[in-house]
Amino acid sequence: MKQGNWMAGLAIGAAAMACGPVSAQTLREKCEALASAAAAPDISQATFVAAGQLNFAGPPPVSISAPAHCLIQGALAQHVGIDGKNYAIGYELRLPENWNGKFVFQGGGGSDGVLRPAIGVQATGDTSALAKGYAIASTDAGHRDEPGPIGPYLFGLDPQARADKGYNHIPVVTAKAEELIRQVYGKPQSRAYFVGCSNGGRQGMAATQRYPSLFDGVVAGAPAYRVPRAAIEAMAEVQTLASIAPKGADGRPDLGAALSMDDLKLVSAEITKACDAADGLADGMVNDVKACKFDPLALACAAGQTGACLAPEKANAIDRIFKGARLSGGGLLYSEWPYDPGIASPGWTAWKIGSPAKVPPDARNVTLVPGSVAYYFSTPPEKVTDLYQYTLSFDLDRGVRAVEAVVPPFTESGGSAEAADSTDVDAFRQHGGKMIFYHGMADPIFSANDTMAYVEALAKRYGASDDFTRLYLVPGMNHCAGGPATDQFDALTALDDWVDKGRPPQRLIAKARDIPGVPWPGRTRPLCPYPGYARYSGAGSIEDAASFNCK
Repeated sequence: MKQGNWMAGLAIGAAAMACGPVSAQTLREKCEALASAAAAPDISQATFVAAGQLNFAGPPPVSISAPAHCLIQGALAQHVGIDGKNYAIGYELRLPENWNGKFVFQGGGGSDGVLRPAIGVQATGDTSALAKGYAIASTDAGHRDEPGPIGPYLFGLDPQARADKGYNHIPVVTAKAEELIRQVYGKPQSRAYFVGCSNGGRQGMAATQRYPSLFDGVVAGAPAYRVPRAAIEAMAEVQTLASIAPKGADGRPDLGAALSMDDLKLVSAEITKACDAADGLADGMVNDVKACKFDPLALACAAGQTGACLAPEKANAIDRIFKGARLSGGGLLYSEWPYDPGIASPGWTAWKIGSPAKVPPDARNVTLVPGSVAYYFSTPPEKVTDLYQYTLSFDLDRGVRAVEAVVPPFTESGGSAEAADSTDVDAFRQHGGKMIFYHGMADPIFSANDTMAYVEALAKRYGASDDFTRLYLVPGMNHCAGGPATDQFDALTALDDWVDKGRPPQRLIAKARDIPGVPWPGRTRPLCPYPGYARYSGAGSIEDAASFNCK
């Protein structure tokens, strides 16, 4: 910090109250003081926001009831990349009037590249972390998305931007947030947590491995901790589905027509029939995931059969996808996938298949994934324009070599700056850090099996890991949310109680939303620590979590 800014910060800090919560008027004055001192290049805005309803267009659209708070935005660690473009780590910080003395770093998603509102709605149930009184920070991770299909990944041409996106933004933004918390509230936070899903879950894992002293606890949902390999897996799935798809208007496979909704509904119904009751109750949910044994090949139509079956090539394609792609040497590329009825949901098809007759295909495995592999994960980066053709002709073995060409510190299997697969979390564990993982069983882009494997690896390394980790599997849930699932739960409060009060979370109470695609709105279920699962007690309403035990 420059001298003038340091002196301004000292003056603000000296005037701060000794306790955390401040009055709305005091908060307004402090915001204005920050703004007047913000000739600094790292603060572009400091605005007081009155209590009330806040609406964000998204995607996805979000509406929250927010307390009065100070909204701060700025940019850190500015540099000019080797591509001649200006880069900086953008951040947003919201400091509430009703501060509870604690700080949450809100993880990002996808390619980042967007400064999302720092409100903390992921894994907090139906109330934002901001409303609960947490100071919240978010970041664009060092770049802003550019327009066009490859725009979100062009930053990958610059090595420093890669590092900032992968992990460097975490300590940089945390340090700035802590500085401003001290200035506004007059004291540091008592606890610091990281909460995120998908890429945000990966970021939380990266923090435990690279910066173990920064956070007291982490919530990592559907973590993309091996996203370079998961991305190549997605491209392999496109190849598999394209091999059975009819030709589209451009003469290439119509990916969206490879499997119909009727096909997927049939598979979903058969998974339910085969696996639902294994947990002791036929309720449309597969809770005992280890007991689920399903073979899509049994659905292949026999000669002359036309109903309640799949064309043999479709049954084979589904079987290949769920068993996971193999490299030329026979080894598993990424992971196998669990069978769950949620595969017939829009949140699953949007990634794997997309819509029929789209030229080029609109499946996210085509529109989002190949650009990241080419420009960001691969070393050296590959400049491509036709993402679908790049995917169809992609060589899996060569791709793995390209994304694992650079081996940064703290990874056990190589990988890009995105890798967060180390089980060495000794320092995080030793200072009392806690980790809560959650994963939807019908996640279409990151396999719940892979997260189970990581948690099992932690248990093997430490003899037992439930003294500092918990994994909660969510039946029916797609990527981070959605699907026929009880996908609303408060993991942040559970983490805080574990860290602050020493109460390990035995179960999380999850609720189904009243939205299309959820057949039992309002249903509640316990989410049980893996490898446990919710089992009906034999008495009480099957719509009520109180009627279930963790077995």
